Amino acid sequence: MTDNISALLLGLGTLLFGMALSVASANASNRADDIKARDAGDTQTLQQMITAARTEAQQANTAAAYEKLAQLQSWLYEAAHCHQNDELAKQSAQDGIAAAEKAVALDPTSSEAHRLHSELLGEAIPYTTLGGPRFGPTSTHEADKAIELDSKNPHAYIARAIDYMYTPAMFGGSNEKAAEFLKKALALDPTSDTAHLWLAQVYLAEGKHDEALLEINEALRIDPERGFSKFVLSQINGRRQAAIL
Repeated sequence: MTDNISALLLGLGTLLFGMALSVASANASNRADDIKARDAGDTQTLQQMITAARTEAQQANTAAAYEKLAQLQSWLYEAAHCHQNDELAKQSAQDGIAAAEKAVALDPTSSEAHRLHSELLGEAIPYTTLGGPRFGPTSTHEADKAIELDSKNPHAYIARAIDYMYTPAMFGGSNEKAAEFLKKALALDPTSDTAHLWLAQVYLAEGKHDEALLEINEALRIDPERGFSKFVLSQINGRRQAAIL
């Protein structure tokens, strides 16, 4: 009897473990597809993924589901920006803000929810009347909150660095601080191509073209297919060429 129960429990445990592995594998596959679409600037596929993620979020009503939706909206913004599609970039940022706000409301302790809210507010600024005064302070607060909630979250440091980079100096902006926070992100995750590509933009803004080239090349070494990194590389090469002439 005892042996039968033990065998049953062992079989159940094996089944549950197998199911967990299958779910993890499916999630990893979905994330790989998401990143592939982002890298390729495939706005159509990203929009299809967003439609599915929105339905999933409405049904599940969890912070994690709305975080996924917000992240997809941010990646759609990136793709639209590279295609210079301002209308789509504006809409994706606005929709992403709504998703991130829902995630924060469902789980105020989620570092990622606050990080996404910060980034999406920043992405909406160029497309909003008085966007800086309207969204800037909240974006900064949300990035700080993300770091406070999880000091080991590299994405939170990237969000704060972006705020430092785009905030006017008179209101606390600083390329030096942006570089500092991006280096903190890289200390936590050396494989972050996102940190490298933003550090490249910080150096470009400072006129440090050689340093910018080194950083964007490292970003492309980590993820050779990312359209945003290729876009930044073209900007760096253009500036370097102009400086020579």
